[in-house]
Amino acid sequence: MAFTDRELTCRDCGGPFIFTAGEQEFYATKGLQHDPVRCPSCRNQRKLLRPEDREETPSFGVYVSYGGRTPRQMHRAACNQCGQSTEVPFVPRGDRPVYCSACYSDIREKQEARDAAAADDASARIAAAAMRRAPELEGAGPRAAVAEPLAAVDTAEASADRRMAEPLAEIDVTRTASKPVAVEVDPDAPEED
Repeated sequence: MAFTDRELTCRDCGGPFIFTAGEQEFYATKGLQHDPVRCPSCRNQRKLLRPEDREETPSFGVYVSYGGRTPRQMHRAACNQCGQSTEVPFVPRGDRPVYCSACYSDIREKQEARDAAAADDASARIAAAAMRRAPELEGAGPRAAVAEPLAAVDTAEASADRRMAEPLAEIDVTRTASKPVAVEVDPDAPEED
């Protein structure tokens, strides 16, 4: 579609302005269906009236709400660790401790160190357990491999391990829950698919 320059009238100042073919093409690619109603100078003046575009926009630092237009409401509280007065972005209820940023950073570092130590301890225990169970995989037979770790395991686990190590032929059928059922097969009957 070929675009041509058009002359439009500004809504604010009433003066004429040119809506160029390039601007029309830009509007079309962005899916804008309406023509501009203000000339470029009135558009710039209107933008300056918006608070986010002015240079003297109030800055609230890191304590701003979504969009940065209003300040986040802060509440005064005393730090539970050092007693220093601080501001927090939530209403302190009293059932949970409130910390200043310095104390919170210290507590967070200590918690991260405890978590890392717990993870290291857990991985060490897992590695040690894997090393203890390694002979089971390389043993001469099921009874020889199970006999060594059974000394360190409590009796419930030991009996379960022994049952797993018993050969299938040694299992007593009378201890099982279901009884075997005899089924008669007619050799002259046709086979079913």
